[in-house]
Amino acid sequence: MMVSGTFSQLLAPGLNQVFHTAYDEAPQIWSEFFNLDSSERAYEEDLSWAGFEPFQNYGELEDIELRDANEGYLTKYVHRKWGLGYQLSQELVDDNLYSGVIDQFPAMLARAARATKETVAASLFNLGFSATPGGDGQNLFSTAHPFAGAGGGTGANTFGTARALSHSALKEAITALKRTRADDNIFSPITPSILLVPDQLEHRALEILGTDRVPYSADNTTNVLTSQGLSVVPWSYLTDEDNWFLLAPKAQTRLRYFERWPMRQVMKDREENQSMVHLAYERYSFGYSDWRGLWGVDGA
Repeated sequence: MMVSGTFSQLLAPGLNQVFHTAYDEAPQIWSEFFNLDSSERAYEEDLSWAGFEPFQNYGELEDIELRDANEGYLTKYVHRKWGLGYQLSQELVDDNLYSGVIDQFPAMLARAARATKETVAASLFNLGFSATPGGDGQNLFSTAHPFAGAGGGTGANTFGTARALSHSALKEAITALKRTRADDNIFSPITPSILLVPDQLEHRALEILGTDRVPYSADNTTNVLTSQGLSVVPWSYLTDEDNWFLLAPKAQTRLRYFERWPMRQVMKDREENQSMVHLAYERYSFGYSDWRGLWGVDGA
């Protein structure tokens, strides 16, 4: 935090405390599944690798065959700046109105910062079926992700048709995610850990996963999904009330967040109008370097 001037020096400690208290008052959902990295450059590039083909059989005194790893796809992360501020007049403080403002303006600024970051992160999912092309030229959720390996082929991380969240659709999505193949066309089985849903689907998701019998069924069938270890994570920043997503633990995904500038605050006097300006800003980027570990469903 940077402070300049006697006016701002007087107000800075209180404003700073209220800002950070408000910023941390609610958890940031995006941090549960994005991998966090710092950056020292204007942008970052992430190159994936397609890996190797399966091991080859070799005989006595024969050399093990050598292969070159195949390059995958290049993803570029361009860091963007985000900021906002407000000003307090000298009269506001001198006339004893400051105590009522300190709990409002800094807190509102902090909440705006937190909401902005959640919105930017959620846009990857909100636009994931239509406007999030990755290094392979496909949207984040696609039925035609091209494999970069020598053998070619494609992979999918969504259904070919819209599916409402249901017991059967969730079982199929889990199975499909577990049968994910890497760019070298070798099975890269992934076990999901998060069922990510908009607020409107939270209760349905809990009903599907929270009973020992298949919900909405008269057959009294055992609910095998209760043993999958899935946690339901509602995210208010998902804009489509029907879409839902399966996510692997973040260590098994390539969802990435780069922090170029951490949250910074500036408080300084403006002599020309006898006021103090309080600014907050940061610079970061969200993105993904690979689609694997994620399954998205365009709901119905």
